[in-house]
This record gives sequence, C-alpha cells and structure tokens, in this order.
Amino acid sequence: MSNQTLIHDPSPAETRLIEAYNGLKTDARRTRAFEAFAAKGLPHRRVEGWRWSDVRAALKPSKTDSATPVGDAFSAGAMPVLRFSKEGFSAPANRPPGVRWTQQVDAPAFAAAEELPMAALASALANSPSIVTIEIAGEQTQPLKIEFDADAADNFAHVEIVFREGASATIVESHLNQGGFSSIALEYTLEKNAKAERLVYQAADLNAVQIVTTNVHLYENANFSQTAFATGSKLCRVETRVVHREEGANATLNAAYLLGDKRHVDFTSFVRHSAGHCQTAQVTKGAVKKGGKGAFQGKFYVARNAQKTDAAMAHNTLLLEDGAEVNAKPELEIYADDVQCAHGNTAGALDADALFYMRQRGIPLITAKAMLTQSFIAEAFAQITDDGLRDIFEEEARRWLMNSL
Repeated sequence: MSNQTLIHDPSPAETRLIEAYNGLKTDARRTRAFEAFAAKGLPHRRVEGWRWSDVRAALKPSKTDSATPVGDAFSAGAMPVLRFSKEGFSAPANRPPGVRWTQQVDAPAFAAAEELPMAALASALANSPSIVTIEIAGEQTQPLKIEFDADAADNFAHVEIVFREGASATIVESHLNQGGFSSIALEYTLEKNAKAERLVYQAADLNAVQIVTTNVHLYENANFSQTAFATGSKLCRVETRVVHREEGANATLNAAYLLGDKRHVDFTSFVRHSAGHCQTAQVTKGAVKKGGKGAFQGKFYVARNAQKTDAAMAHNTLLLEDGAEVNAKPELEIYADDVQCAHGNTAGALDADALFYMRQRGIPLITAKAMLTQSFIAEAFAQITDDGLRDIFEEEARRWLMNSL
C-alpha cells in the first residue's frame, strides 16, 4: 500500500509531508514510523486527545507568511549547546567529561510509533542526522543545552538522551520557531539511581505550529524533574509521557504558560505507574488573556501491581480577561488498592481585594496585576534547583506580564 493511499483525501499539508518522505532514503524503520503517522494523518478536533489542538486546521495556508524573529531566554551563558536549525545540526568541538553525543544517518526504530503518530512523523522525517544520541555518565555540574531553532519551513528532529547508572545532569531545551511547522521527538532514559533535571523553554512567532513529544523511561530509584515555560504560538503542544518501570522512581512534571491573543498552548501528559513505591508530582499554572487558548490534559495510570504509588496532579489557571479560554481534562485510572492519588483543577480571576489593597498603596494597576500573576505561577518554578536558571524563567515571566497586561 502506498503512503498516498494510507491518508484518505490528504490535506495540502499532508501531501507536503508525503512528498518530503518520498524524497528521503527509505528503510524499514523509517517506513514503519511514517506509516504509523500516515495511518492516522494529522490530528484534528475529532480525535479525542487532540480536540483542543487541531493540527490539520492550524496547518492550512495562512493569510500572511511574515515571521517575527524569536529570542531565546537562554541565549547567554557558557553551557555547551547542541543546535538544530535550518543549517543542520551543530555541536561543540570539545565535549564535557562524561558526556558523549553521536549522530546516526539511518533512521532508528521508534518503539511508540503507533501511540504517538506526531513523534513518529518527526522520527520518519528527521534527516542529516536522523537521530542524535546523547549519553551522560557521572555527575555533570554544568548544564547542557539543546536548541531547536525552526525557521518558516518544516523542521523535524529526533533526540535520545540516556543517563547511565548514577549519572546526573541538567538539560536545558529551547524550542524556538520563526513561523513554520516543527515536530520534535525526544526520548529520555534514566538508568538506576540516575537524576535528570529538564528545563523546557518555548517561544515562537504567531504563525508557528509546534509539537514537542517526549517519552521518559525511569528505572530503579531514578529521579526525573521537568519544568516547562511556554508563551504559545498559533498552535503549540508539549506532550510528555513517563513510565515508571522499576520501584523507587520519582517524577516531577511542572509547567507554566502565559498566553496572549491568538496564542495557543496544550500541555498534555500521561504517566504510567508500572512498578510500586514510585512517586509523581505535577503542578501546572497558567494565565490567559482575551483571545488566548490554553489546554491541559493529564492522566495518571496505576497498574494493578503498582502498590504504594503516590501521585498528585494540579492544574490552576487565571482568566485575565473576558474571552480567555482554557480547557482541562485531568484523569486517574487506578487498578491498585494501596495508593495515594489525587488530581485538582481550578480556574478563576485575579483577587479583586488584593488588587484594591495594592492600588491603595500606590502600586500602578499593571504592576499590581503582574505581581499577583507572577506570584500565582511561581509554584511551577519552585523545583528548579539552579537559582540562576530559575531566575531566567521568572524574569521572562515578569517581562511578559509587564509588556502584556
């Protein structure tokens, strides 16, 4: 069966993706990944998990093709940078001790292709290289940065990050898009006693469509901490899937989003507790102005043998103006009987009494709103261990609030 016939009545964007695939050197693994995508096509609102993130509609030709340059909050600093851009992949000549990265020309196997068709698309169309594998050993005191800088064209990348037994490091990811379509697939594997801190920064032009899909596999006593900050785009989805494979693993999944008019972000997560005595903590905070659209979808799945699971999920958002929109779907699916699991979801406005109190003390209205909103989302940044990196997120949030409210 040809790839064209796998997608019934393909849209112009899907036709473009088929043409891109046909222009690459094919092998069985690339074919399997692309066919997993093609079997479902671009997600749209009639697909349950994508009803608030209609990629097919977002990729229709825009009335304008102009693009605004996007800045990177983490552009400064001495950390090593691995960069994906229209010029290709680049990396420092000197590698930190205990860190190794390799490039692979041939397409790798992507195990979750059928479950994650957009990540399968990224794996199938990533080229030159098809995948970059980063191996981390020992304790890394300096953060490592991975930068994805997409232009107005289609961009795809596949990155695998492996933390060897007992290794620890901070990974900073910048996901930038100047106005095109990008799909990034990342795979984190943490071996026994490994510790990873992942910081995700997203910024894009208003016309950009961004998909960032991450698979995380945690083994015995591994510790994975993720903090993401997003200001959205025409459509942006940051999806994280975590599997607790062995006992004693811990995961933290925190995020904050600030959205203005015509900006969209979707934080989706699925955490599977397959082993007992594991913990997951998740806090997502958001603030949305008129015309902005936020979405949160979080699910904890606890298998029958995953006793002593401790998992808590919270999503809280502020609707800063009439016309702001936020959709949320927190879920628990539990088959074990000796667990502590909870989820919560709230939406509201800024406290009018607190605003009045601050105005009475001479604080300008915009500054008062910014201070209250920043205080509200601060919990999402609380688990960042490096004060300097946490300050960058907080300063970006402060700048957005002062310029947007």
